[in-house]
Amino acid sequence: MFRSNLAFKIFTSFVVLILFALTITSVSIYVRSSAELERYNKDMLTQLVNNALHHTDLYLEKYERATLSVLTSSLVKEFLELDAKNAFQYYSKSNEMIERVIRPVMIINPEIVMVYLLSYNGKIISDINNVTASKDEVIQDSLEELKQQTREDGRMTVMDYSFVDGTVALTRKIANRQTSKAFKGILGIELRIEELKTLWEDIHLGDSGYFFIVNDRGRIIFHPNSDKIGKQLDGDLFTLIMDHQNSSVISEHEGISRVFYNKRSEYSGWTLVATTSLAETRKPIMNVRQTTIVSAILTCFAALLVAFKFGRSITKPIQLLVAAMRETEKGNWTRVPLLGKKDERDRLILSYNIMVDRLSGLVDQVYKTELENRANLLHRKTAEFQALQLQINPHFMYNTLETIVSYAIIQDSKEIREIVRALAYMLRYAIRTDLEEVTVANELKHLLHYMTIMNHRFEREFPLDIAIPSELLLEKMVTLTLQPVVENAFKHAFPDGIDEYHTIKIDAKLEDDLFLIVISDNGVGMSAERLSEIQSRLMRHEPSQMLGSKSETDSGIGLLNVHSRIRMVFGDEYGLAINSVLGEGTTVLLRMPAAQTTGKLSIT
Repeated sequence: MFRSNLAFKIFTSFVVLILFALTITSVSIYVRSSAELERYNKDMLTQLVNNALHHTDLYLEKYERATLSVLTSSLVKEFLELDAKNAFQYYSKSNEMIERVIRPVMIINPEIVMVYLLSYNGKIISDINNVTASKDEVIQDSLEELKQQTREDGRMTVMDYSFVDGTVALTRKIANRQTSKAFKGILGIELRIEELKTLWEDIHLGDSGYFFIVNDRGRIIFHPNSDKIGKQLDGDLFTLIMDHQNSSVISEHEGISRVFYNKRSEYSGWTLVATTSLAETRKPIMNVRQTTIVSAILTCFAALLVAFKFGRSITKPIQLLVAAMRETEKGNWTRVPLLGKKDERDRLILSYNIMVDRLSGLVDQVYKTELENRANLLHRKTAEFQALQLQINPHFMYNTLETIVSYAIIQDSKEIREIVRALAYMLRYAIRTDLEEVTVANELKHLLHYMTIMNHRFEREFPLDIAIPSELLLEKMVTLTLQPVVENAFKHAFPDGIDEYHTIKIDAKLEDDLFLIVISDNGVGMSAERLSEIQSRLMRHEPSQMLGSKSETDSGIGLLNVHSRIRMVFGDEYGLAINSVLGEGTTVLLRMPAAQTTGKLSIT
């Protein structure tokens, strides 16, 4: 049961992990690849159409600029103002305009097949380049149609009948003055379309894709199928393209779902459309999906085979250990042979064999350990009894000190009475084991008893400056922390005696969630090396003397003791810090949590 369950759980875990990883990886690769391919296809269609549009507009603008020499000629103005009934003047001006205005344009631009100038009074001047048939009568008959289709802003217009006969027809309205909008005629040119067709026919969009151009009225300007040139585009498709200008759209056309991307030229009014079948655009995505599925299946099969062998390699040594443990339960200390793999499995078996060897030895030590435990229990009881005895001694000392005070009263010795009473208060305060956290007011009271004794020693009042705000007197702090620091200042800050200018200042403040007590003196300070040594010992919490060879014994508790007790009560992030400048003084900072952040504080 153990063998089958463990092997099955290991194999099942690997299967779930492998399938999950493969699923996430395969789906991510497929989704990302599909999105990238779709974006690439759209970008490709966009780039093809934009390039074709750009080159087409450049091609047409070239010939629009070619007509400027015609528009600026004074002969054109004279022609537009001719009397329609003066035939002699008409023919005279016609020949002069052809030689001086029209023909130079055609020489510079050999692609121009025909240039004509048609006035609104029905007169026409034209020149045909290498074409035998004349279109003068056709153009004259189409005057009204030309006037209607040609743009009113004086810019070049591409006519609907372009491309039908292998040429593209461009027209623009002209006036007798270049800045006038009172048009009196139409200037037209017809170009060979071989260069444009070469540009458009070079656009390849796969087996099912093609490129075509349609104008604003739905007439097909260019199409790979020449039979459709000049025909009207399917109404639904034309409406769809016009409703989605300069964007891509998917639509059913000719029985196939196709992608259409179009871009409209503001210059020519043509809409250039690139289209390809939806199936062809998604063919790479299908290939990616098939490849991903096949790769996932093969990877999964290989991973499961490895997982099965890996699971067997783990369960086999465990089965050996289980069998050996069953024998050990019966009291037979059984060792397991090593597999010879020199890996964690052999180390596990080796550890088990060492455990078996040691268990047999440990059994012999059980009785000896029981005897040692009984001896330790007896020692503990003895220590507790001694602690109870120590609690009796302070009461004897209180009574003795009270007796001394009584004699001092009888002898009328105020100094002895104050010293002994202060000492009694300090002793009573110091030995109370139920006080770990006290208020600042209580600690200051203890410090003032200490200062009573010190003032008698100094034989004068020492100016202790207590600047703690009244609202902070009820903050919590650790007992017996102020007096050792002040005592240390007396001993080390003023080694040459107390002068009038010497002072010790005690201040307190709240800073964020901290309650800080600052004890500073204007004594001799200490060197940078000594300060660094003390700060290092505080950080290491080193149980050694902090300030001199007799600091611990002379001060009674010592700075390290203060630092340790603050950390024990409030936590390792709090404690004592020292800063000093040689010749200027020393500052000791007690860092404790503010009462509002701790609530009812408890011993840490």
